[in-house]
Amino acid sequence: MSRRPGAKGRRDRLERFSNPRLGVEIFLCRGGAPRRKPRDDLQLPKPFALNLEPSSPKHSVAAMLAGLNEVALERLALDVIREQRRHLEHAQSLYEELSELEAEAPVDEGTEDLRHDYRLALLMMRTHHQITSAVIDKLGRVPRLPEDETSH
Repeated sequence: MSRRPGAKGRRDRLERFSNPRLGVEIFLCRGGAPRRKPRDDLQLPKPFALNLEPSSPKHSVAAMLAGLNEVALERLALDVIREQRRHLEHAQSLYEELSELEAEAPVDEGTEDLRHDYRLALLMMRTHHQITSAVIDKLGRVPRLPEDETSH
């Protein structure tokens, strides 16, 4: 291999990329110095980095909430509480509809479909409840929804 400046040797052309977390190691060969690309001139903001751990959903939610200030966290809490109430109302309406249908007629395909929808609604409500709990825990309090204060 030549050590002259500007010589195209193996060291000038070999780049190594690795991600030990995924167990990936890639070697790329290029001819000479890397060329500039027009997109290299753009000044993009620093991307939002999340350190998500796949082993625990609660850690993932906590990582997403880590960089939020109190105002952003309260706004998020209000939205997740509204969404949780929507899930609850949906599950409740399916339960009432299923109760009426089971009381009136024997179990048929329509009843089974409604029972499936009700189970799915319960699952979604329970899953969203965990998210709501994590956001409220991070905020440290349950915020008052504006619609609750106008109804009293």
